[in-house]
Amino acid sequence: MALRVARLLRFAESAGVTNRLLLTMCSPAEAVYVKRPVDSVTVPGAEGTFTVTNNHSLIVSQLKAGVITVRDGTDLKDFFISDGFLFFNHATDGSGCCTADISAVEVVPTSALDKDRATQVLSELLAAPKDTEWDRSKSQLGAALVNQVLKAAE
Repeated sequence: MALRVARLLRFAESAGVTNRLLLTMCSPAEAVYVKRPVDSVTVPGAEGTFTVTNNHSLIVSQLKAGVITVRDGTDLKDFFISDGFLFFNHATDGSGCCTADISAVEVVPTSALDKDRATQVLSELLAAPKDTEWDRSKSQLGAALVNQVLKAAE
């Protein structure tokens, strides 16, 4: 009985919803959304930014560092991700609600980004010695990620 109640409570928010996109967005540290009904989600795909709505074509996409925008009516929420994947599936239960699952390494609300700290980290990365291949790679990849953080923090 307790298992049934727990299952019911976990998905209570999406119960009775029809023809909406059900968004699950999580990182290893937390689940930001679990099957939350939204209008659309815009993601930074490896091949470019794109928007997914209910009844989009099936897709699996690698995501790069950038901003995810979740739209629900007139409400917009922005999150920064370092990278991840998007899996989009059609409805399987007759409700007409397709699912979009975003799995990211890091998910941070853009309002929590610290532009001054990111600028400091970028300066440290650029000033660090680049004697070995590892040092050069770390500097290049770190600078690219921090530049995306700075762009998202604006």
